[in-house]
Amino acid sequence: EIIGCTVINEEGIELGKVKEVLSPGANDVWVVQREGKRDLLLPYIDPVILDVDIRNKVITAHIMEGLDE
Repeated sequence: EIIGCTVINEEGIELGKVKEVLSPGANDVWVVQREGKRDLLLPYIDPVILDVDIRNKVITAHIMEGLDE
C-alpha cells in the first residue's frame, strides 16, 4: 500500500514517490524516488512520517536535518 504513494513535505511540496520499503533493523526505511536527485531515505519513525493517507496515496513527512544530503 505504501509503494507508489506520493511524499510531500509539511509545506505541501511534492518530494517524490515511494519506490521501495527496506527493513534493515529496528524500523523500516522508505525509499523515495525523486526526479533529478538521489533517492531520499525516510525512516519510518514518528518525528519523520507525520501522516499516511492510504486512500489518497499521500504521505506527509518532516525532513529532519541530515536526511536530505
